[in-house]
Amino acid sequence: MRETFLPFARPDISEDAIADVVDSLRSGWITTGPKTQKFEKSFGECVGSPYSLAVNSATAGLHLSLLAFGVGPGDEVITTPMTFAATLNTVVLTGATPVLADIDPVTLNIRPDLIERAITPRTKAVIPVHFAGRPCDMQALEEIVQRNDLVLVEDAAHALGASCRGRLIGSPVGERHAAVFSFHPTKNITCGEGGMVCTGCKEAAEKISVLRQHGMSKGAWNRYAATGNPHYDILFPGLKYNMLDLQEGAGGVKGTETAARTK
Repeated sequence: MRETFLPFARPDISEDAIADVVDSLRSGWITTGPKTQKFEKSFGECVGSPYSLAVNSATAGLHLSLLAFGVGPGDEVITTPMTFAATLNTVVLTGATPVLADIDPVTLNIRPDLIERAITPRTKAVIPVHFAGRPCDMQALEEIVQRNDLVLVEDAAHALGASCRGRLIGSPVGERHAAVFSFHPTKNITCGEGGMVCTGCKEAAEKISVLRQHGMSKGAWNRYAATGNPHYDILFPGLKYNMLDLQEGAGGVKGTETAARTK
């Protein structure tokens, strides 16, 4: 019998990562700033995404993605029952209704044929979950969403480095598409807590960038860097979902580079 707690997943935090956090503390720039921007760029290059936006959790990333693509009251979003509560919670938070389509008992991933059966005139989006990092049948899902003019938001919390038929999870498959990754301590890389939204849609990326920080036209880095301007506008009601430079230091760029080497 153990006398000490046995953790479900002990994160591997390098001395370099610890030094990076200390460097952020000493720099005086601990909120969203240059390190977060560097992390976004590195992550986008890793998965092949034109736009990558760091947030404080994958839950936040799912919520923002749905909002950015206009999911709201009266809509239905098809997803899987084999997932964490956050996937469905974010649908409910938009005012939409989650609709569950069952899984393949072998892969534990959502079945494309059951997604098609669940589509109604109210269906706005599909959220496949790459269970334990094993990609869903993305070719079939892409055909379904394109044929039915739906939004596709991949819950890729576990799937950094995974690929399906040569396409890295996170690279764009259409204009109304996003993939959301998690940096929780149980994931491939960790920032303590954190997430990343990847999309090929410039309009969605711009809206997520504003939504994640109160609906402000400028984030802190834009306002207070050497070339910044403290004035800003509130463009629409937003949320507080931004990632900190302190978080980036815990996993960040080096972790993404490691994932890129091992994918």
